[in-house]
Amino acid sequence: MKKVYSEYKFFGGFSLLLILSGLATFLSYELLTSTLNREENLFEDTSLIIFVSSIIVINLLFILLFISQCRFIIADANGIKFINPILPFLRKSYSWSYFDYYVIVDEHSRYNTHEAVWLIKDEKIMKRFSSFYYANYHTIKAQIKTKSRGKKNLNPFLQFFALLRLKKIRG
Repeated sequence: MKKVYSEYKFFGGFSLLLILSGLATFLSYELLTSTLNREENLFEDTSLIIFVSSIIVINLLFILLFISQCRFIIADANGIKFINPILPFLRKSYSWSYFDYYVIVDEHSRYNTHEAVWLIKDEKIMKRFSSFYYANYHTIKAQIKTKSRGKKNLNPFLQFFALLRLKKIRG
């Protein structure tokens, strides 16, 4: 079988995260430069320190979401490889035998649901990929050579706890 390379959706999670992180970075830059141009001592104003800290935290959150959710994926008959989009030398390869099984889950968003594959090891989610981010999601899904445990119907709270690895996913 040939290798399948992930393709990001143009109107999906990838572009949404890019636009939001770009907007947050631009607004952060504008706000920080306007506050740094003031004449007074910036570190005496506690509210300003909290403001600057919150801007930095928001930007780090977008970067973390981008790194964790929008990984570049290469799948073939031997396994699957996840590559960090910002630091491409950070990559992790897994053989299909590493995972115990996989389940299909409809992940809920505010207005829609998106199908996702959860790759399970020791009843915990090890890796996942979603149709929200990838245009060729079904092609990647077709490459999976691990046991399928079908489709799981989980409410949003259970999904959240499972994604945090606080809930076990039994097949």
